[in-house]
Amino acid sequence: MRSITFLILIVLLYSCGSTYVVHDYDEEQDFSIYKTYNFYPEMDSGLSELDQKRLLLVTEPLMQTKGFTRSETPEIYINFRSVVTKEASGNTIGVGLGGGGGRGVNIGIGGNVPIGSNTYLELTIDFVDVNKDELVWQAIAKKQFHPNASPNTKTDVFQKVIKKSLDKYPPEKKK
Repeated sequence: MRSITFLILIVLLYSCGSTYVVHDYDEEQDFSIYKTYNFYPEMDSGLSELDQKRLLLVTEPLMQTKGFTRSETPEIYINFRSVVTKEASGNTIGVGLGGGGGRGVNIGIGGNVPIGSNTYLELTIDFVDVNKDELVWQAIAKKQFHPNASPNTKTDVFQKVIKKSLDKYPPEKKK
């Protein structure tokens, strides 16, 4: 019984902290040509000014680990867009009524009532080829987010989201 309880607890903790990422890219693009980047000049990330600053600060060292250098004349622009949404929690309370009568007549009504909601950050990261003015790579990440969290907590969330988003960059070449 303890092992089942432990397993359920691990699954719940993992599902709450997960970052889900979807990647898309131009299959014809040679990503090895990109060595320099900068952030899109007129970025409207949808985040507060402070949160956008945190996002850019955590992105820079992660781009360096991918072999990029920030430049005033970049080969790609990075653009961020975000949406913060509230979704019903997966947790519910079961409610039921039942009754029985004589002669084999029974009536029952049941249902589930959701408990609370969760807030999620959906962050889209675009890599735009500056010379062609075309989107060449994109990641869309979704993670549970608390807009009123401390600055350090938000920075940690942004770092995890960007790191997981960049895990699949550059895309593997098809054989």
